[in-house]
Amino acid sequence: MLSLIRQARAAVALLLAASALWLSGCVTVAPASPATPEEVVSQRSQERWDALVAGNFEKAWTYASPATRAIVKQSEYHKRFGAAGSWKSARVFQVTCEPDKCLVRVDLATQLSAKGFKNQEIKAIIDETWVREDGQWWFQES
Repeated sequence: MLSLIRQARAAVALLLAASALWLSGCVTVAPASPATPEEVVSQRSQERWDALVAGNFEKAWTYASPATRAIVKQSEYHKRFGAAGSWKSARVFQVTCEPDKCLVRVDLATQLSAKGFKNQEIKAIIDETWVREDGQWWFQES
């Protein structure tokens, strides 16, 4: 009798385990809600600025609008920035979007290297525009 009870318990445990495995295949996880345009642009703008601060102009170029990339070669992109200073830090702190256009505000610190201003740091808030083309957000140069 004790043997039959053990066999029954084992069978129930096996049945429960099989049911759990079967149910786990039926359960679907809801996909994460899509990011808002403000979240997407904030991330892309910060990534672009991180690349610029690091001196990785080739990567920063990949965030430029298709129109800019059509006329500026990736290997030539660094020439758009001059050499009067270097960026020390950049932090995206505000993004305001319309359906296909976003205004981004960036807190920027630059160290000057121009004659008479060497090693002086300037902090400023800059605005930049991002536009949506073909479902993707791009930095639009002024």
